[in-house]
Amino acid sequence: MTLPFQRWTLQIAEKLRDIATRQGNVPYETGDLRKAHVVEPSGTTDAIVAANTPYARAVHDGRPAITIKPSRKKALSWRGARHPVKSITQPPRAGNPWLARAVEDLQNEGLDFLAPEIGQDVADELTDALRDRGLNVRRP
Repeated sequence: MTLPFQRWTLQIAEKLRDIATRQGNVPYETGDLRKAHVVEPSGTTDAIVAANTPYARAVHDGRPAITIKPSRKKALSWRGARHPVKSITQPPRAGNPWLARAVEDLQNEGLDFLAPEIGQDVADELTDALRDRGLNVRRP
């Protein structure tokens, strides 16, 4: 019997996306980061949860201090600046690992949400298999 593993992994990935984008978990400034989360199949049994913004990784992992210099002119200027400057240094930013927290929350909540689809016995077996792989998934 062939089992629909990809459908299950997509359901788990969707649950992970839901947890990651909960209010108070994902950093929220304009809402773009929250809206950018997607779930995609990968191969025949895997799924990917990602945030499709160019700055998502820097927000999640943090970034070192950076210096911004002009590329075409001699100085940087912007509206509200008192005078042009040769460079600007932005301080380092600590990461806000909302996806890592979502994985921890999913481990704590367990896989009971899959039981209507696959049955409680199979959900328990899947929990055991994930625990064997090093994830500390809660048993119902």
